Amino acid sequence: MEVSARNTRDKRAILTAELVWEAFNLKNTGMRTLTSAMRLQELNKEMNKLYKYLQRLKKDPTSKSVQRMLEAMLRKESRFAAFKREYIRENKEQFPQLEILL
Repeated sequence: MEVSARNTRDKRAILTAELVWEAFNLKNTGMRTLTSAMRLQELNKEMNKLYKYLQRLKKDPTSKSVQRMLEAMLRKESRFAAFKREYIRENKEQFPQLEILL
């Protein structure tokens, strides 16, 4: 997995990118290999859940239950929140109603 900071002048962005890269790519021990694969698998599950709810939102933009679920998924405290929030930012033209949650 390739990871790099978008803003190469922002030290926090650089450190975050390095941390994410290490978390998903360093595999110098058996345990690290296993945990890296598990983190990637959990990230995939969480992103697939996000995609599912975004599709539901497209079908029914007024659904309160879907909006509440997406709100919970985009909270900073939720698992892999940064990945999910960044996906919404990159696709904000498709989901303008979610921009307020970021």
